[in-house]
Amino acid sequence: MGVQLATDGGTSVRDTKQKPWPDWPASTEKEWDEEIGPMLKEVYLNKSEGLPAPMGARFGQAFAAYCDAAFGMMMPSGTTAIAAGISAALDLDGMVDGGEIIIPNYTFIATASAPLSIRCSLALVDVDPLSFTMLPEAVEAAITDKTVALLPVHLGGHPADMDALNSIAEKHGLKVIEDCAQAHGAEHKGRKVGSLGHVGAFSFQSSKNLTSGEGGCLITSDKDIRDRAGAFRDVGRRPGGERWEYPRLGWNYRTSEYLAGILLTRLNHVEGQTDLRNRNAAYLSKNIETIDGLTPPQWRPWVTQHGYHLYMMLFDSEAFGGKTRDEFITALKAEGIPCTPGYQRPLTDEGGLKTVADKYPHLIQRPPCPNVEAICKKSVWLHQNLLLAPQEEMDDILEAILKIRTAFTK
Repeated sequence: MGVQLATDGGTSVRDTKQKPWPDWPASTEKEWDEEIGPMLKEVYLNKSEGLPAPMGARFGQAFAAYCDAAFGMMMPSGTTAIAAGISAALDLDGMVDGGEIIIPNYTFIATASAPLSIRCSLALVDVDPLSFTMLPEAVEAAITDKTVALLPVHLGGHPADMDALNSIAEKHGLKVIEDCAQAHGAEHKGRKVGSLGHVGAFSFQSSKNLTSGEGGCLITSDKDIRDRAGAFRDVGRRPGGERWEYPRLGWNYRTSEYLAGILLTRLNHVEGQTDLRNRNAAYLSKNIETIDGLTPPQWRPWVTQHGYHLYMMLFDSEAFGGKTRDEFITALKAEGIPCTPGYQRPLTDEGGLKTVADKYPHLIQRPPCPNVEAICKKSVWLHQNLLLAPQEEMDDILEAILKIRTAFTK
């Protein structure tokens, strides 16, 4: 009798009710009693749940130091951190056309919506076929006299080619704003991402490798950028200035001190969790490399530590008996391995951005993106929480993949 998949009534490799994958966030009674509870109590008893935000300042500086930067500033989200970073790096007031920013066409919508929100236009370019990060050759080809900045994304936790991108930016007099929403702890040649351009933007949304449910942070080593971002965030005030003085136009993007308290405690665990994800990912990749039809995540030479917010594979239908990527994902889920196809089309082809491009064609430029189109058809993602399980549980993932391949190719 042949292999019977769970989709056909067989027994799944992993019963996730009896053997669940690690929860995320990794909240426990012990963490509450020993870390989170005392920190939130401190905020509560200090009676400074908002301004002057000493806990937020503590976290901002601690996170900046972790990321090899001089200054850190909490924001309500990764989206607002990107918008503040662009505004501060380019010295924009949001009242006039801010110029064109080049971003990858394989990314989350916030990479596009943040610059659009401060009146910048976009050119969305192709990505590297193995790292899925912005392709320097495509960037160079897209630069025009309207280009003012590059916004690389360290997608899934793999650092973009920052040496090449910074060189292009310097050659053309452009600013570099890093979207690090999926790359906490990732390193480019031994340096943490976010510190490699003019400014870095992070997200602490509930799925992220460092989370407070919602939240973000902007980091930089440029004091002028820090000051302009501070005014953007705090109704135009000068950092350290008088409460009723507004030397710049700004908005209210301040954050709760309770979120800062949660983040300060969880920051202590980020490096250890990143190490565990990297060990488990290396184990998975070593074994998946022997399975015809799946390409595990590929590290480019400049990567010294991956963030592994996502474990991103490429699926070859022919090696799996002609079955589609979506059939593979359905089967893998049924075997107890949560997974997703990820972004299923270039960002320019998604409804929201496509509508903007149709109504306001001067705002959206889309050069050819053959690598993005190919990746969208082949991608299979595992989320970061699976990589926090004990290494022996990675064998469940491998067993499920082999089981499916055997069934698909019989």
